[in-house]
Amino acid sequence: MRSHPAASLFLLALCAAPALARVREKTLLRDFDQGTADDRVRLAPALGRLGGKKAVESLLLALDVKHDSPRTTTAIVAALGRAGDPRAVDELTRTWDYLNSMTLQLGELPAGLQVLRVETADALSRCGGKPAVAILETALGDKDPRVVEAAVRGLGRLQDQNAVPALRRLVGASDDLTQAVFESLGRIGDGRCVATLEQGLKMPSKFANIEAAYGLALAGPRKRRKESVRRLEGWLKEDPGEEKAAVLAAYYLAKLDETPGLDHLVKLMNKADSPYAALAAESLGKSGDERAVLPLTIAAKSPDGSVRLAIARALGRLGGTRAVAALRRLRDDPNPGVRAAAAGSLTALGELD
Repeated sequence: MRSHPAASLFLLALCAAPALARVREKTLLRDFDQGTADDRVRLAPALGRLGGKKAVESLLLALDVKHDSPRTTTAIVAALGRAGDPRAVDELTRTWDYLNSMTLQLGELPAGLQVLRVETADALSRCGGKPAVAILETALGDKDPRVVEAAVRGLGRLQDQNAVPALRRLVGASDDLTQAVFESLGRIGDGRCVATLEQGLKMPSKFANIEAAYGLALAGPRKRRKESVRRLEGWLKEDPGEEKAAVLAAYYLAKLDETPGLDHLVKLMNKADSPYAALAAESLGKSGDERAVLPLTIAAKSPDGSVRLAIARALGRLGGTRAVAALRRLRDDPNPGVRAAAAGSLTALGELD
């Protein structure tokens, strides 16, 4: 039987895709292994996104907290966190211990090492395991509030029930910590968490109310989730003076895969002269909702450079063929900041051409 030309081309494309992916992986690994410090900073996010045995091995071989710059080490640690491979825990633990020893020697770490310490706590939580849990539980009492926040989020990610009493005590410590605690309690989800989240609904801060509602939606069961979703949808209808609170509610709804949240953020992103348009675009990227890619690519023609910049970063978070095509167009944007963001997102996605 005679084959159809279109069908033959389709089959060839299917066969070529894995081969092309292998070539890109090989090129990426080579460029990272042989590259300068700047090359490693630039390429580490792509290795983290790639994950897999070879990528993690390259990252681990390159990790040298004692001799590399904090900037290089931070990029590698963040990539290991993105890969989420348990094999990285030992090296990340050694990095953490070294930074703690430097803190004892210096009293206060330089800014670059402080950032690295936060990133190391985050990466440990993404790789998991008992050593990571032990470090993060101890870090809840850290002097650096950014480390504490990373520990709070990490223990929620790891669903550490032993940390619940300490997490509950942190409610109200600061706005950022309260948000992190409510999100983490939602992920852990036992009765103690639910009780604290229900109290959060009565706090005087509207943002705390929204964060608590999201935590309750995560904690389930289905009935509680539906009630929490209805609460979050109610905040979308607030007056313009509370629009920033509505952005947070919409972001949480999008994370919960609820269409009203996605629609609200898209509408706000496309609203002319809105002070929250860029924030809406950023929130779409952080939501992880793949449905956001299409409206982001359409809005990439916005006359507002800050919106296009947020879109370039958001598309880098979401990825996919359509996102890559839009980022390649944004690489020629008249705004140098947008061009740089698009190029960085493409590299992070492993698109090196």
